[in-house]
Amino acid sequence: MWQAVVGAHVLGDRRVSGAGKSTLARRLAAWGHHAVSADDYDRLCGWTTLDGIRVTRPDQLDVGWLAAHKWRWDLARLDEIIAEAARLDVPSLWVCGWAANALQLAGRFDAVFLLEIDHQTMRARIGDPRWGNDHGRVGDTLAAALASHTRFVAVWRRCGAVTIDGTRGVDTVAEELLLAALRRSDRYA
Repeated sequence: MWQAVVGAHVLGDRRVSGAGKSTLARRLAAWGHHAVSADDYDRLCGWTTLDGIRVTRPDQLDVGWLAAHKWRWDLARLDEIIAEAARLDVPSLWVCGWAANALQLAGRFDAVFLLEIDHQTMRARIGDPRWGNDHGRVGDTLAAALASHTRFVAVWRRCGAVTIDGTRGVDTVAEELLLAALRRSDRYA
């Protein structure tokens, strides 16, 4: 069973910030599950121009640069990760992350889970440099994340993502996620 975990994002179809996806991937892996953080997984994610050419992100991101670029998953690399999990015969692969093309790739997963957080949690998490990458702490990324949050959540709900309260501690979120996946798999068994 292949699972995807998405979270709150920024500007139009851009980047995830503060939902806890990478932290969750590390916790699931520590508990013995096959889980990857899409942001950290070799060659899976990267910034591209609107026509798909990989680029290097500048130190400061302004609204203009964000409007002309997207954070995307590499389709071939995602397929390699899924194929590797199948070869290893893992019972479940958890891909924790988000990208501008995630909706188009959601069909590759048996289930998609949305880690939903509120604005206060988003601000607190991405404002703390100990949390993940610097997205939300540079340039216009925090304002963009807050401005697009409601639309992002609505889109993923309409697409059938299973909502998980991402504001709670990582152990609680991981347990809820595993239970939701189990309930979902029981319905389709």
